[in-house]
Amino acid sequence: MFTPINFLLIGLASALGAWARWIIGYLFYSIFPNFSFGTLVVNLLGGFLMGCSIGYFQSLSYIDEELKIIVNIGFLGGLTTFSAFTADLFHLFDKDQQMTAILLMLCHVFGSLALAFIGWYLINLILK
Repeated sequence: MFTPINFLLIGLASALGAWARWIIGYLFYSIFPNFSFGTLVVNLLGGFLMGCSIGYFQSLSYIDEELKIIVNIGFLGGLTTFSAFTADLFHLFDKDQQMTAILLMLCHVFGSLALAFIGWYLINLILK
Protein backbone atom coordinates (compact mmCIF):
# COMPACT_ATOMS: atom_id res chain seq x y z
CA MET A 1 0.00 0.00 0.00
CA PHE A 2 1.31 3.45 -0.86
CA THR A 3 1.63 5.65 2.17
CA PRO A 4 3.92 8.61 2.79
CA ILE A 5 5.76 6.67 5.52
CA ASN A 6 6.32 3.66 3.21
CA PHE A 7 7.55 6.04 0.54
CA LEU A 8 10.13 7.46 2.96
CA LEU A 9 11.13 4.06 4.38
CA ILE A 10 11.68 2.58 0.92
CA GLY A 11 13.75 5.63 -0.01
CA LEU A 12 15.86 5.28 3.14
CA ALA A 13 16.31 1.53 2.61
CA SER A 14 17.29 2.21 -1.02
CA ALA A 15 19.87 4.73 0.12
CA LEU A 16 21.31 2.23 2.61
CA GLY A 17 21.51 -0.41 -0.13
CA ALA A 18 23.16 2.02 -2.55
CA TRP A 19 25.68 3.10 0.08
CA ALA A 20 26.48 -0.55 0.79
CA ARG A 21 26.91 -1.13 -2.97
CA TRP A 22 29.23 1.85 -3.26
CA ILE A 23 31.37 0.76 -0.30
CA ILE A 24 31.63 -2.84 -1.51
CA GLY A 25 32.43 -1.67 -5.04
CA TYR A 26 35.07 0.73 -3.75
CA LEU A 27 36.72 -1.94 -1.60
CA PHE A 28 36.84 -4.49 -4.41
CA TYR A 29 38.03 -1.93 -6.96
CA SER A 30 40.94 -1.00 -4.68
CA ILE A 31 41.93 -4.68 -4.57
CA PHE A 32 41.12 -5.57 -8.21
CA PRO A 33 41.32 -2.34 -10.25
CA ASN A 34 41.21 -4.11 -13.63
CA PHE A 35 38.01 -6.09 -13.12
CA SER A 36 34.59 -5.16 -11.80
CA PHE A 37 34.38 -7.66 -8.95
CA GLY A 38 32.49 -5.14 -6.80
CA THR A 39 29.45 -5.16 -9.08
CA LEU A 40 29.57 -8.94 -9.28
CA VAL A 41 29.82 -9.28 -5.49
CA VAL A 42 26.85 -6.99 -4.80
CA ASN A 43 24.70 -8.76 -7.38
CA LEU A 44 25.62 -12.21 -6.01
CA LEU A 45 25.14 -11.01 -2.43
CA GLY A 46 21.83 -9.46 -3.46
CA GLY A 47 20.73 -12.74 -5.03
CA PHE A 48 21.61 -14.61 -1.84
CA LEU A 49 19.87 -12.07 0.39
CA MET A 50 16.81 -12.08 -1.87
CA GLY A 51 16.62 -15.86 -1.55
CA CYS A 52 16.91 -15.50 2.24
CA SER A 53 14.20 -12.84 2.22
CA ILE A 54 11.85 -14.92 0.09
CA GLY A 55 12.39 -17.97 2.29
CA TYR A 56 11.87 -15.93 5.46
CA PHE A 57 8.71 -14.22 4.30
CA GLN A 58 7.30 -17.53 3.00
CA SER A 59 7.80 -19.06 6.45
CA LEU A 60 5.65 -16.50 8.21
CA SER A 61 1.99 -17.13 8.89
CA TYR A 62 1.42 -13.40 8.55
CA ILE A 63 3.46 -11.56 5.95
CA ASP A 64 4.16 -7.92 6.67
CA GLU A 65 3.92 -6.67 3.08
CA GLU A 66 5.33 -3.29 4.04
CA LEU A 67 8.49 -4.81 5.56
CA LYS A 68 8.82 -7.12 2.55
CA ILE A 69 8.64 -4.15 0.18
CA ILE A 70 11.11 -2.13 2.26
CA VAL A 71 13.64 -4.99 2.30
CA ASN A 72 13.19 -6.35 -1.24
CA ILE A 73 12.45 -3.23 -3.24
CA GLY A 74 14.17 -0.70 -1.01
CA PHE A 75 17.38 -2.19 0.38
CA LEU A 76 18.00 -5.00 -2.11
CA GLY A 77 16.90 -2.85 -5.03
CA GLY A 78 19.41 -0.22 -3.95
CA LEU A 79 22.13 -2.81 -3.30
CA THR A 80 21.99 -4.68 -6.58
CA THR A 81 22.60 -2.93 -9.84
CA PHE A 82 21.63 -3.83 -13.36
CA SER A 83 22.85 -0.50 -14.72
CA ALA A 84 26.41 -0.93 -13.39
CA PHE A 85 26.40 -4.53 -14.63
CA THR A 86 25.44 -3.28 -18.10
CA ALA A 87 28.12 -0.57 -18.00
CA ASP A 88 30.74 -3.14 -16.98
CA LEU A 89 29.78 -5.34 -19.93
CA PHE A 90 29.91 -2.44 -22.38
CA HIS A 91 33.32 -1.45 -21.01
CA LEU A 92 34.64 -4.98 -21.61
CA PHE A 93 33.13 -5.15 -25.10
CA ASP A 94 34.68 -1.76 -25.88
CA LYS A 95 38.08 -3.16 -24.85
CA ASP A 96 37.54 -6.16 -27.19
CA GLN A 97 37.21 -8.53 -24.24
CA GLN A 98 34.13 -10.35 -25.47
CA MET A 99 34.87 -13.65 -23.73
CA THR A 100 35.43 -11.91 -20.39
CA ALA A 101 32.18 -9.98 -20.88
CA ILE A 102 30.25 -13.17 -21.62
CA LEU A 103 31.80 -14.92 -18.62
CA LEU A 104 30.92 -11.96 -16.41
CA MET A 105 27.35 -11.95 -17.72
CA LEU A 106 26.96 -15.67 -16.99
CA CYS A 107 28.42 -15.22 -13.49
CA HIS A 108 25.97 -12.41 -12.70
CA VAL A 109 22.87 -14.13 -14.00
CA PHE A 110 23.44 -17.74 -13.02
CA GLY A 111 25.39 -16.87 -9.88
CA SER A 112 22.62 -14.61 -8.59
CA LEU A 113 19.97 -17.23 -9.33
CA ALA A 114 22.03 -20.00 -7.70
CA LEU A 115 22.72 -17.92 -4.62
CA ALA A 116 19.07 -16.90 -4.36
CA PHE A 117 18.18 -20.59 -4.29
CA ILE A 118 20.89 -21.31 -1.70
CA GLY A 119 19.65 -18.45 0.50
CA TRP A 120 16.04 -19.63 0.19
CA TYR A 121 17.06 -23.22 0.94
CA LEU A 122 19.14 -22.24 4.01
CA ILE A 123 16.35 -20.14 5.48
CA ASN A 124 13.94 -23.03 4.98
CA LEU A 125 16.35 -25.39 6.74
CA ILE A 126 16.81 -22.99 9.65
CA LEU A 127 13.15 -22.13 10.12
CA LYS A 128 11.72 -25.64 9.81
